[in-house]
This record gives sequence, C-alpha cells and structure tokens, in this order.
Amino acid sequence: MYDKSTRVLYLLQQLLEGRTVNKSEIQALFEIDSRTFERDIATLRTYFGQRMNQSVTNDIEYDHQQKCYYLTQVDHSKLSKEEVLSLCKLLLGSRAFAQEDLDELIKHLLNHLHESEKKQIQSFIGNERLHFTPLKHGERLIPRLWDFSTAIEANRQVQMEYKKANHSISTYTICPVGLVFSDYYFYAVSYVVGKSIPYPISFRLDRILSYKILTETFNIPYSQRFESGDFRNKINMMYQGELIKFTFRFTGHSVEAVLDKFPVSRVIEDGDGYCIIEAVSHEQGLLMWLLSQGEWVQVLTPHHLVEKMKEKLMKIINLY
Repeated sequence: MYDKSTRVLYLLQQLLEGRTVNKSEIQALFEIDSRTFERDIATLRTYFGQRMNQSVTNDIEYDHQQKCYYLTQVDHSKLSKEEVLSLCKLLLGSRAFAQEDLDELIKHLLNHLHESEKKQIQSFIGNERLHFTPLKHGERLIPRLWDFSTAIEANRQVQMEYKKANHSISTYTICPVGLVFSDYYFYAVSYVVGKSIPYPISFRLDRILSYKILTETFNIPYSQRFESGDFRNKINMMYQGELIKFTFRFTGHSVEAVLDKFPVSRVIEDGDGYCIIEAVSHEQGLLMWLLSQGEWVQVLTPHHLVEKMKEKLMKIINLY
C-alpha cells in the first residue's frame, strides 16, 4: 500500500506532464476505493486554488466522454487571442511602422497563442495585411524609439541632423522631454538648446537623419516640466503654439467626436441643432482643425482667434 503523499504526488506529476488520469486505473494501481480517489483529487484542487500570485492558473477538469481527469492551465503572463487581435488591428490601423517592423511585431504577438488561435487571427487580419500600405518614409523606428526613451529618462541632450518638411536640413542640440505618437508619426517633444522658445517643439522621429546621445545632461524647471498626458489632451495635429481657451458654436452631426478631439472641453450651451463648446488647445493645430470643419463651426472667443480665422478664410477665398 502506498501512503497518501505518494498517491497525490503521482497524480500531480501525471497532470503537470499533460497526461490524463483515469479513476479506475488509479484505484487499481494504488488499491484504493472511489472515495479515497475523490479525496486525493480534492486535495490537488485545494492546492491549486491556494497558490497565490501565480502567473498560471491551474484547474482540474473532468472529461465525461473519456471518463478521465485533466489539467487546464491559463497563463496570465501571456496575451489572450482577443488581446492579440486588438493589438494587431491597432498596429495595422496606425501605419506607424515600416513593413519589416510591422511583420516582426505581429509575429511576436502571434507567438503568444496556440497554433489554432494563431491561424484564426491570421485569417482575421489577412486581407488587411495584404493591402497594408506603409508610410512613405520607410524608416525602421523601433531602435530609435528606445534610444530616445533612454535619453529622456536620463535627461541627456541629443545632437541630431533633422530634415524639415521643406527638405532643408538643420543641426540641433535638443533636450528631449517626451515621446508621443499622433496621426501616423512618432514625435520627440524637445526643448531646443540655444533657442528662447518657452514651450517644447515636436520633431518627427522619421525625419531625424542622424543623432548622437550626448553626455551632457539638462534640467527642466518644475514649472516647465513636460506631462505627456496633459500634452496629448491639448494638442492637435502635433502643432503647438500658444495654449488658449476658446469657445465655438458647433452645428455638425457628432458632438461626441468633437469632445473626444478636445479632451479638455465641455458643452456650455445645448440648443436646437447647435451647441456651444468651451475647450483648451494649442493655437496652431487648433486653427488647422477649425478650418477643416467648414460651416459646422463658428469661433466665438477669444477675439484674436476670431480675427485669425477671418484672415485665413479670406486667403482661402482669394485662391478661388
């Protein structure tokens, strides 16, 4: 006769190695009755249930057709199939990465799944991958993202050659304070050494031709510290300029979409077919968004923003 410890350890080993446990076979092997076997299984279930802070959840299930017990395992350190699909969709929709980087990222995500789940998700995203059109710059940005993140964390200055939108090339020494993604592109939000600009400037990572992380460090005063969450709530199209509070009359179809566009916003008047919204944003990007809304928006305050809108609209009219 074997003692209980030997029986339970044997059952545990069988289950952990992926084998099934047949009740009648175990009863015959250890010369035990049905109730003793059930108590051994209950002991193992209690053991698995009491294991705290484990990344893997184990549970003993019974297969009624095969008449055997088996162990199920859920690895919480791995992504679920639903999470992998969501991330693959985000990667494809963002168009943020070059084709090679995108393929590598999706491959690593799929490696979290069993083969059947992997094939299912490949089927879900197959057409989207087939017709994926990468951005024109074609730069592989993953190492650059890491380098700039480490420079930000260590408060290290960076010297770089930067290609502007007009194709001219300039050399800058910058103090990078944030790394953000918006509208297809990654940006290094940075103060420029030697320029008296009171707010940081956004440099597109893909336009950086070369860079060197310097040994020199920098210190940003507390009053000028960069907060990426607050920055994202008040920026439009990554164009900065003065931070202003403004109000406008909106007659478009989706007020919700406008409030999502300006997270720091609220409806201050809700009328018949219109609403008046108060919001906060950086001026330059705000102007571009306002002009894109056509007759759906009417700027109300401040006065200088109203005048700038008139000026820009007159320039547009004169084009025709």
